[in-house]
Amino acid sequence: MKRLFCAAALFALLLSGCEKRPADVAPAELFLVTGGVTADGVQPGDGPEQFISAYRDYTIQAAYHDLESSYLVMDIDKIPYEENISTIIANFFVDGKPVSEEELCRENKVKPAQLYALLSSPSYLRSHDVIYRYLRFDWSGGVITDIEPGELNYNETYETPRIR
Repeated sequence: MKRLFCAAALFALLLSGCEKRPADVAPAELFLVTGGVTADGVQPGDGPEQFISAYRDYTIQAAYHDLESSYLVMDIDKIPYEENISTIIANFFVDGKPVSEEELCRENKVKPAQLYALLSSPSYLRSHDVIYRYLRFDWSGGVITDIEPGELNYNETYETPRIR
């Protein structure tokens, strides 16, 4: 299940390369939630205004709850917040540093379609710590109902520890 989520999340991130403007790379602090409140002060009960104000500069993905849908990159102003959806902000961290998919491709001389294979390969994971962090917001009736931070450690998921 974790591998499937990793693959789906990476695919959604790869689709974000089609955006008109480059999104900011999310820092580690963005993924912290304390007492149900994000580092940017967003919390359950908040609406689109607070969410947009806090996260306009990041790539946002959305998926419907009641359908078998995948997360798709959406313009933050066009997300159907009134629907039962989830939005997610996600980022890879390699050796503790937040990196964009473009940067990963450039540094490793791979095409976006090859990125999943690279990040899940034993040879890459033996040389790097790879963590995928996300911040998921559940929406219903135009308000945030739940916020969940999470992470997937690729080295653990693919059972390939980094060799130091």
